[in-house]
Amino acid sequence: MRRFDDFLKKNFRPGAVYAFVGAGGKSTGMRAAAAWCARAGLRARMTTTTRVGVEEFRGVAVRLVSDAAGMAQAMQENERIVLIAGSILEEERKYRGVDPSLIGSREIPPDVVVLVESDGSRRRPLKVPTDREPVIPATASTVFALMGASGFNEPIGEEICYNHEAALAILSDTPSRCNPRRFDAEAIAAVASHPQGSRKGVRAGMRFHVIFNQGDIAEKRPIGVQALALLSARGIDASILSWRKETLYETTPR
Repeated sequence: MRRFDDFLKKNFRPGAVYAFVGAGGKSTGMRAAAAWCARAGLRARMTTTTRVGVEEFRGVAVRLVSDAAGMAQAMQENERIVLIAGSILEEERKYRGVDPSLIGSREIPPDVVVLVESDGSRRRPLKVPTDREPVIPATASTVFALMGASGFNEPIGEEICYNHEAALAILSDTPSRCNPRRFDAEAIAAVASHPQGSRKGVRAGMRFHVIFNQGDIAEKRPIGVQALALLSARGIDASILSWRKETLYETTPR
């Protein structure tokens, strides 16, 4: 627990915007980071530039905003944890996201951490962005790319990976020793580091950090450790953790 808290303290600092992309725990991760902020005496503002499920944020105060004034008001209020959305899609039971241009940096109070879910994954543990994804706010200081360990060492198909055809295309163009049909460590690292994979949309000046969530699945962890070492060798920060267990297993910051 101490290492997990130290990880959050180091990687989520007030007055900044943090984007979550990928699959396998974005909403869970945002809620875990928001809960830590509250424990640390900070305020957390969660939002999305896509859509998130209503049930995933049950119990969280929600503010619907449509303009800069509404966003500023939601940022300033005293509530510790708030989800900011554009509207509710009742039939889909989802919150629609806000325009990324509303997620500025000047309006963020010095004790607020802004957490943004920037793409969808249709509940798969792994994904490669589609042509229209991700929608990362230009003000994001760090992009966290999530991958769910439950998909490690599994066949590369639609049941495991959203937009799996793009994953196969990346691997076919990547000179590596990976199994082109299975998410082994080489394939995971290749997708995570590829500019059309997990790094898509990351602008110059933004920090990039890969997170292997579901690290509590013990039989999958060795694959994650191997992939983490491959990413570290490429100069990419990566960590193995469990948002639900609030446990950090491995990390390789530069």
